[in-house]
Amino acid sequence: MSSDPIVPAPDATADGADRLDAGRPFDAAIVGAGPSGSAMAILLARAGARVALIDAGRFPRDKLCGEYLSPEGVGAVDRLVPDGRLARSGGRPIRSVRLTTPRGRVLEAEVAGPDGRAGLGLSRSALDALLLDEARSLGVEVFEGIRVSGPIVAGGRVVGVSGRRESGRPVTAHASVILAADGRHSALTRRSGATRPRSLPGLRPRLFGLKRHLIIADDAADEPPGTVGLHLLPGGYVGACRVEGGRTNLCGLLPERLSRQYRGDLDALAEATFPGNRTLAALWDAAQPTGPWKTVAGVRVETSSPLLPGIFYCGDARGTVDPLGGQGLTMAMLGAEVIAPFVLRTLAQRDLDLATLRAAQRAWHARFDRRVALCRAFHHALVQPSLIDLASLLGRGGNALLSLGFTMTRDPARMLS
Repeated sequence: MSSDPIVPAPDATADGADRLDAGRPFDAAIVGAGPSGSAMAILLARAGARVALIDAGRFPRDKLCGEYLSPEGVGAVDRLVPDGRLARSGGRPIRSVRLTTPRGRVLEAEVAGPDGRAGLGLSRSALDALLLDEARSLGVEVFEGIRVSGPIVAGGRVVGVSGRRESGRPVTAHASVILAADGRHSALTRRSGATRPRSLPGLRPRLFGLKRHLIIADDAADEPPGTVGLHLLPGGYVGACRVEGGRTNLCGLLPERLSRQYRGDLDALAEATFPGNRTLAALWDAAQPTGPWKTVAGVRVETSSPLLPGIFYCGDARGTVDPLGGQGLTMAMLGAEVIAPFVLRTLAQRDLDLATLRAAQRAWHARFDRRVALCRAFHHALVQPSLIDLASLLGRGGNALLSLGFTMTRDPARMLS
């Protein structure tokens, strides 16, 4: 649990701070313009709310991400961004997954939805642009290059946020409701709530994430069209899927000890460890990187809860899921759909106590706890390559088990109808 005190941010009372709300508080100020924050902005703006969307970065931007949208995620984007714009984005349809092990075993499974809808390989820069453009078209005021340092607290509740522009100039934004969508380790989340792990300490090694876009000229070495690959290594995995622009996204989770062992030299790490899986090694040998590595340390499954009225959490700030199930992006957007009605109720009723906040948390857990638990179990099974080797001996039965694992991480059929 976070031990940081819940206090106003240092800039909350700074003299001369620019007010993004121009003296007229927004209905909602959302910090973080990734898939969850932009999805929330779209939903609130469609309901008539005056919304600010604040992000430390500038768009377009690349992010460390598996860049796989599950069929449910594709459906969520289609609801958020109309007129078939996702279908015209250049993303690559994905209908199957294959697992490979260091011993050369392979399992394959269908991952298309029950309605036949395919998943999609799409870069984060393209996905973020689709969502952000839709938010802007609905009148959402987007503020880029502003790093939020924490909440503004008055009368025991959150009434705004404060931060700084890239120039260092302080800024504030006041709103009836604040939404943290900038990650569970952000200053805003740390200063307004508590974060706890969802796995027992010591049950899993500390992991770090790495990502790079590649051009692979040898089509035989690339992932087969329509397939996302999960290439297992001891204690972790490296996944790959084709995205738009003729690129392949390489993204994985590996033990942090490897990063320390190679002193952060990820090229050296890749050259030394990727040969442990022959399929991954062939892909890497045929690849031409198109940009630098992106990394993130301390990857673990956690959940965060706000402790003050006036602020809701969504996306990664609300809770994380093991990425092996391909549910991260999907949960970000579906989570916005779960939380948005409670935000709108708060705005309509001026219900600023903790009751609505707690009801929103219960609704999120009711929707996603099963998925989080199954993805966590899936992770523990898949980072043990020997288990997959055994399953592969079952032939079609092993493939059926893999398919069942992915199916169980989705919403029940009643929630898809």
